[in-house]
Amino acid sequence: MTKSLALGALALILAACATAPVSPGQATTANAKPPAGCVAQTATRIPVKDDKTCAGFGATYTQQDIQNTGQTNVSAALQMMDPSVTRH
Repeated sequence: MTKSLALGALALILAACATAPVSPGQATTANAKPPAGCVAQTATRIPVKDDKTCAGFGATYTQQDIQNTGQTNVSAALQMMDPSVTRH
């Protein structure tokens, strides 16, 4: 009895931790570049109404963007991509 109760509780916990799968429409949106000054995704998981709505304002740079600069450190690469970035 206790073993089946423990297994049931474990199954319930695992099911509660599972995330919803991404629909195909969302996957293509994630790969598209947002307009300048607009961040398409944030870590908050707040849903965005459509492709033209910003989830946040700012700029995002991928690892590939940084590697394409040819700089050897992130500070120099960010300053090259966006001169308004300063390091303190």
